[in-house]
Amino acid sequence: MRALTLFHLLTALLSMGSIPALAANDADDTYRLGSGYPIKETGLRIGGYANVQTSLPRAGSWYSGISDLSLFLTWDNDSRLRFFSELEAGDILNAGKRPSPESPSAHFEFERLYFDYLVNNSLTVRLGKFLTPIGQWNLIHAAPLVWTSSRPVATENLFSTNASGLMLHGSVSVANRQLEYSVYGDISENIDPHRSKNPFENALGAHLRYFLNDTLQVGASFANFVLNDLRPTRYYLSGLDVTWSYQQFELSSEVVYRTSDHANIGSTWQGFIQNVIPLSRHWFVVGRYELFEQTLDKTGQAGTLGLAYRPLPPLIWKLEYKLGSHNEALAPDGFSASFAVLF
Repeated sequence: MRALTLFHLLTALLSMGSIPALAANDADDTYRLGSGYPIKETGLRIGGYANVQTSLPRAGSWYSGISDLSLFLTWDNDSRLRFFSELEAGDILNAGKRPSPESPSAHFEFERLYFDYLVNNSLTVRLGKFLTPIGQWNLIHAAPLVWTSSRPVATENLFSTNASGLMLHGSVSVANRQLEYSVYGDISENIDPHRSKNPFENALGAHLRYFLNDTLQVGASFANFVLNDLRPTRYYLSGLDVTWSYQQFELSSEVVYRTSDHANIGSTWQGFIQNVIPLSRHWFVVGRYELFEQTLDKTGQAGTLGLAYRPLPPLIWKLEYKLGSHNEALAPDGFSASFAVLF
């Protein structure tokens, strides 16, 4: 009950914070909830998102707090050079017991910080710290943009979610359809001294996404990297992601396969499939099934059934229950609820 009370209090405060923004939109076109606040004539825009989450695991203690509070700063003065940064505060104003002693306490870090230079309509050069382009979920993982409070294991377990270095990305036309591409090289140890947990030591990778039609897109990921863990090892990863969406229906799936050049480390693959079904204009049922190999345990599996309420595109409430087998370490059973707002 204390956890639910804290959850309701925090979400009420965040909801109250969004009311003036909506009122301002009626009177002034300079701000719209979810689009950030432009600082006139400077090219700067300030935005971000917040996520309040409560977890009630079947085997363990409850936990509630602001799991993410991110501030976006964008600079774009219609020139070829652009800037973006995301400063993230995590696990703040929390109550209850953290899932494990190793779980991070309140922390601050730059999730992203990079410059983009637009060479032409098909090529942009990016320098700095960015989200690793493996699959689709990792690139859009902000809580207001995804359908569940929990994240699929396959979208973060086998690779670093951030890279720091140089990226070439853009889109070209192939057979009258759009092909998006990203090619990157990572040198995190040189340009990102305050790195996230389990970062790349160095990496080379690429991601391709092809739009077969207006509703179906297919992506492929490739990466060669060293992880900064207890036994640094070079890994080779390949992945496939598919998304189909029609009106408010959505079906998506990602699979990743990782092997290494170390004789004592075998190959590992993980994946999920997720379906979103609209009940009405604002209510959605979400179902997901995950299967994931684990290095120190049997293959795990987990099913998630959730309900999402999205009264406005930048706001979403989520409630879900997860149940599985051999999933205690990576995707434990239990209830979770969250509220997220993009401002």
